[in-house]
Amino acid sequence: MGEVEWGAGMQITRRGWLGATAAGAAAIGAPAMAMAAPVRRAEIPTAKFQILSTGSIDYRPALEALAAYAQGELVAVGLPGMTLSVTDNAGFTAVLALGWADLDARDPVTPDHLFQIGSISKSFLALTVLSLADQGAIDIDAPIARYLPGAPWPDAPITAAQIMSHTSGLPDGAAIFPRTPDGRLWTGFPAGSKFSYSNTGFDLLGAAVEHVTGTSHELAILQHVRKPLGVSDIAGQITQNDRPRFPKAYIPWDQTLAAEMPGAAMGEAKWDPEDTPAGCIAATSGMMARYLRGAMAIAGGKGAPVLSDPMARRFVTPVIASDADFGPGSKYALGVAIQPVDGAPCLHHTGGMVAFSSSFHADPAVGVAAFASVNARIGGYRPRQTTAYAIRLMRAARAKAPLPAPPDPLGPWKMKDPTALYGRYFGPDDEEITISAGAEFPQISGMEATAPIYLADGMIATPHYAFARHGFDPARTDGAVTGLWWGETLFGRDTAASQPVAPDRLRALAGVYINRDPWAGYAVVFARGETLVLEGGGPLVERGDWWSREKDVGGVERFRFDGVLNGKATRLNVSGADFIRLGG
Repeated sequence: MGEVEWGAGMQITRRGWLGATAAGAAAIGAPAMAMAAPVRRAEIPTAKFQILSTGSIDYRPALEALAAYAQGELVAVGLPGMTLSVTDNAGFTAVLALGWADLDARDPVTPDHLFQIGSISKSFLALTVLSLADQGAIDIDAPIARYLPGAPWPDAPITAAQIMSHTSGLPDGAAIFPRTPDGRLWTGFPAGSKFSYSNTGFDLLGAAVEHVTGTSHELAILQHVRKPLGVSDIAGQITQNDRPRFPKAYIPWDQTLAAEMPGAAMGEAKWDPEDTPAGCIAATSGMMARYLRGAMAIAGGKGAPVLSDPMARRFVTPVIASDADFGPGSKYALGVAIQPVDGAPCLHHTGGMVAFSSSFHADPAVGVAAFASVNARIGGYRPRQTTAYAIRLMRAARAKAPLPAPPDPLGPWKMKDPTALYGRYFGPDDEEITISAGAEFPQISGMEATAPIYLADGMIATPHYAFARHGFDPARTDGAVTGLWWGETLFGRDTAASQPVAPDRLRALAGVYINRDPWAGYAVVFARGETLVLEGGGPLVERGDWWSREKDVGGVERFRFDGVLNGKATRLNVSGADFIRLGG
């Protein structure tokens, strides 16, 4: 249900700003996944689209190109399977089931498999709130506390519209009742002034819908959105009873690595039921095609049968720039992003669950849409390149133009300009490493081994056996790279660097902290001289009785160290959730 920081690769799930993987605690005993052994990697057989309904446009060459790209993306990234659908506003629909629902048994993905769509669910909830606003049950520009009086709201008022546009200032993944000194929620900036993705906000919004309607948010969405759009068969929550309808899902098997990288050996993820409003919907690709046709009609200003026309226009009216989360030039509206594909605006959203990754793009002006979901998670990967390429191909087919070339499936893991890193680096114990150009990725050589370097989970990471446990952070002087931090070790460029000594106060806070919630994982905190650093999150700055990331001045996410014993903090409270120190 979380989103991904565009370009940097940082995983932003409920608490993904930690930089650790969502199931990271599995490596230290949490029951997040089956750890017996990695499953066997399998080739992805060639598959063809199944056309469910036809129209006047010949999409066959476009579908062949899309199927070939999707297969290539699964192979390049190392993913098990994908469900994919394309549709247009004239009723054409085709679905593609690609790869494996069970890697060991070689059971294929089928069009009937349900996939978890994650944060794409937010558009369903937003439409429900707007429908209630049309009926006069909710004023989306009034303080939302009016409709949920029992929640521990911050002092400054927040509106439903600000929650739906992620401008509330609320944290991303805090519990509605966080364990904070005053037991209340907070905001990191004045509501409406910035964009900051918040699952907490949508969970509160879902609770407000329940308070207003007197029913569950799942039933409210069914009544106000799913039934009117003809998608009642979409699952409103992810339950244990429906488990047989889903493919098995996978995450990287070795959770001791700093980042999740392409080609990782995969292990089966623990089944995770979900009913939170921020992301609990599951669907087949065919069901999502029907939903996207309805969403395109609404985006075109024709709200019926869900919204009035004015409210339909507000649904897709951009509110604020969201480039970091949804791509260059994107703006977030109410529960959906507006992202340009080759300069033309498209509805867009992604969704990340513990072990499912999803994306959709829809071009209301041209009338084409695509949805894709993968039964796996590798870091911040989402099949957004697949759905964006589908839009380009379908546009070309409708215009009878040459089909566009496919994107680079490994593009998101590539640094824009790695040459600044090239050179020799020396550690404190005569370790020597070299970073140089490679055929496709930069290479790190040293310790009698060579491996690629990726941009993964917000850091420069490598599967090199000696350096896979931490990412590399460049140390700079006047903009030039003068060294590389690896954990708490500084490698100097061209010559060994002196190792900064951290004060006892910061040494007492550094360490590994775990939370056994599969969404939370673990946090690694380093003391680098006078600076406290969160792996994958950058420097932490003390701001009174809490810390936040350097750029997060107002503290959307807040870190508190406490429970000092024998001179060391035993607990890290991250935005109201406790992480317990591991080891000494």
